[in-house]
Amino acid sequence: MDIFRERLIDLRIENGYKQDDLAKVLNVTASGYGYYEQGRNEPSLETLYKIAHFYKVSVDYLLGKINTPNHPNYYSVSKDLMLTEDELKAVQTMKELSLLKEIGKDPKHNANRVHRYWEFINKELALNSTEI
Repeated sequence: MDIFRERLIDLRIENGYKQDDLAKVLNVTASGYGYYEQGRNEPSLETLYKIAHFYKVSVDYLLGKINTPNHPNYYSVSKDLMLTEDELKAVQTMKELSLLKEIGKDPKHNANRVHRYWEFINKELALNSTEI
């Protein structure tokens, strides 16, 4: 459970807490909490839930099952199309830039063109980052 202890330490430090602070929140001894971070002991399910609730992250994130603090929310656009919040923001930005209107004139062809440009840009960025 190395990922658990790493995330536990990272969350505590990122949020400016000391081990004693978390021990009080979780109603465990300071050394008991320290054992979680050292990987010498594992919390109970109840304590695991308290940790996730305290940091406002999912248990799956703490256990390394997902790499984002919380599960993404999906929004139904149509029967066959679900988008995450970040994808919706990207669509909104593309709409504000009138890019969606242009792509919509020939969606299949223009979406493929954008995809090719995107791949080209990513390859160039990769090449440039290795040259530095």
